[in-house]
Amino acid sequence: MMRMEHRLVQTQSQRLMLTQRMQQAIQILQLSGLELDQYVQQELETNPVLEQKQTEPEPPEKEPQETTNGEEQVDDVAFDLDDFANRLGDYGRTGPDFSRNPDADSRREYYENSITKGESFSAMLLRQLRMAAPEENDYRIGERIIGDIDDKGYFTGSEDEIAQELGVTVEDVHRMLGVIKQFEPTGVGARDVVECLMLQIEMEYPDEPQLKTLVSEHLEELERRQIPAIAKAMAIKPERVEELKELLAKLNPWPGLEYSTDPPQYVTPEVIVEKLDDGYDVYLSNELSPELRISNQYRSLMRKGRMNADEKKYLRDKVESAKWLIHNIEQRQNTILRIARAIVSVQEEFMEKGVEAIKPLTLQEIADAVGVHEATVSRATRGKYMQTPQGLFEMKYFFSPGLKRDSGDAQSSKSVQSLIKKIIDEEDKAKPLSDQKIANLLKERGINIARRTVTKYRENMGILPTTMRKTYQGAQ
Repeated sequence: MMRMEHRLVQTQSQRLMLTQRMQQAIQILQLSGLELDQYVQQELETNPVLEQKQTEPEPPEKEPQETTNGEEQVDDVAFDLDDFANRLGDYGRTGPDFSRNPDADSRREYYENSITKGESFSAMLLRQLRMAAPEENDYRIGERIIGDIDDKGYFTGSEDEIAQELGVTVEDVHRMLGVIKQFEPTGVGARDVVECLMLQIEMEYPDEPQLKTLVSEHLEELERRQIPAIAKAMAIKPERVEELKELLAKLNPWPGLEYSTDPPQYVTPEVIVEKLDDGYDVYLSNELSPELRISNQYRSLMRKGRMNADEKKYLRDKVESAKWLIHNIEQRQNTILRIARAIVSVQEEFMEKGVEAIKPLTLQEIADAVGVHEATVSRATRGKYMQTPQGLFEMKYFFSPGLKRDSGDAQSSKSVQSLIKKIIDEEDKAKPLSDQKIANLLKERGINIARRTVTKYRENMGILPTTMRKTYQGAQ
């Protein structure tokens, strides 16, 4: 028989503790310029010894030295964020259509008009979930499902895994997924394009059973423009297939994209890149560089020593906190500038010619060039913008994987996407190019790329497939 007993066992292990000051350094590095300004304003309100530097510089005062009671002065602090990161590790619809469901149109219009400015796609879904799932357990399940809905609006998760993770039944997860499929935009929560379009047909064209048949049984033939074959299989005229295709073209195979696209925002660049005769000058914008200092008033109070022990401790804590903040902001600015200069040194051709000349670049390459951890580069470029001769870009934009050319050189996936868009823009609209034909044209330019990769890039750019870019001109 198994005997159970209590024992005291001592073990030894190593753990990396994240102190409050380390947390602040990491947080400040990943803040955008506007977020940093808000953060600094909060610190100015809560720390009386902290103040912004005046426009006219004042003569520096001597740092407070050790007092007669033996207390040490508050020394400047230093924290190597990158050293810590290395130890931490990787911790088209137009015109009226009377065949549509007017109730669905009104419902969609209500949700589109009620979207909060700046609201993300996930936030919009969660807002609908709060109204549809008053029970806490249902909301918890729905929230988890929404976490597995991608930018296109498709559910990419597993009902079984979610049920196991949350300790609920698969039936409950399936039921809540069905609830979410009733949300706007219509088609959200589908697993693939067929289910997505079928959800939209049920809502938009409830009196068009032939359209359901076209999507559920003949979508692949439609993509290959086999109109006569579809007409024969459905026992209808080719002109009717074309009418159904026109209805289908008004649906959205990627319902999430129009909501997940961020609204236009006015941003202030943190890094400026200017063209010089012999290269490029890279420097930080003064607009988003808060300059802070320790108030001279409180320095004088510390020197005079007319405070009791509690007051002195309070003041010393605030001074130390202020110095940490000043140091971490300075380190943030220096890190961003070093990384920006490294990016520009690689992407000089982009600065000169634009996106078609952008080079493949990884976070690790810049990390190696600057001598920092990859996680530091990721935090330093997130939400930071760079004003270049080609326009305003988020710093993360300059990172993309490379594709091998016949010459052996690598070409950025972003430049390939730009070429695909240019090819499609210049195609004969009466005879739009297939993804395979585009892949062949790229191969002629020395870029070996599979048809499925062209399809992925085209979908990522929100460009419709061949059949949706062409109007059928009659039976073939």
